[in-house]
Amino acid sequence: MPCSNTLSGRCPRTAEPLLGSGAPADTAVLRSPAAMLLCPDSTVRRPPKRAFAPLLLLLAELGCSSPPTYQWRDAGTKERITCQQCPPGTFVAQHCTRDRPTECAPCPDLHYTHYWNYLEKCLYCNVICGERQVEVQQCNATHNRACQCQEGFYAEMEFCVQHSECPPGSGVVKLGSPFENTQCHACPRGSFSSSSSSTEPCRPHQNCTQLGKETNVPGNQYHDTLCTSCRMGGSNSTRGPAPEDEDCEQALIDFVAYQNIPLRKLKRLQQILEHTPRKQALETKAVVQEKLRAVLTHRKQENSAVITELLAALRATKLTSIEKKARELFLL
Repeated sequence: MPCSNTLSGRCPRTAEPLLGSGAPADTAVLRSPAAMLLCPDSTVRRPPKRAFAPLLLLLAELGCSSPPTYQWRDAGTKERITCQQCPPGTFVAQHCTRDRPTECAPCPDLHYTHYWNYLEKCLYCNVICGERQVEVQQCNATHNRACQCQEGFYAEMEFCVQHSECPPGSGVVKLGSPFENTQCHACPRGSFSSSSSSTEPCRPHQNCTQLGKETNVPGNQYHDTLCTSCRMGGSNSTRGPAPEDEDCEQALIDFVAYQNIPLRKLKRLQQILEHTPRKQALETKAVVQEKLRAVLTHRKQENSAVITELLAALRATKLTSIEKKARELFLL
């Protein structure tokens, strides 16, 4: 049955003059569809014209909370009947008649209806989780199965694609999700990222002065500032520790590895020190520098004559200016 209440809480008991009865336009009443639905046996005072459209929208929003309906033609009488729909999780087992309401039945296993409906059978749970997907919503009477990409992947078209890694020099500003890729941004001045990662942001450069050390290699967007306790020749008037001192050895390795060496010569230096063939994979300068530093540091830990090997390799690759600078700075 239609609601009997208006926005004021009850329908007016007496009818007002209809349009055309001589009443002023602003006080005449209108038997609009919304008004007839709310108060079928009365009329409603006509509001000013400018307020009429918003009022109808408000009436529609505040309409009755009764179940939605649908039109059905009775098979026997051919009469059109207004039937109530079935709620989510059920379907129409028997359409209504003039004497009997709609009969609803629950959905069987692996079937569902998500909305009020007048379906004669429930929908099949037809979503199947694919490769690299996980189930986030089980099939039940009111919901189809729902899937999303597993951790570390995101949806691209109809596939789950692995989250991109931010390259050296860039950091993660927004982690990837099942729905979007990793977002990267170049490291701003004063920060760095030395490796590819899908999770790590840029990190700030360390402050050598605060650590009570000297700056050996200034940081950039690809590597941290490298500090040392070695008393280098260029920073004081006295000779520093012997070159075989561990701190000074590491300082020399860091100094050479991060010099501005052309990529071709840098790769050649790496090949000589690693005793590898000339043909190598395509790599960026930052990656080769990190690998070179790692190789030399490993050699130092093995008590190898790493400084002697490094200076010889610099001469072999015709990087004599860097060899000379290293000898002067570290008093070799």
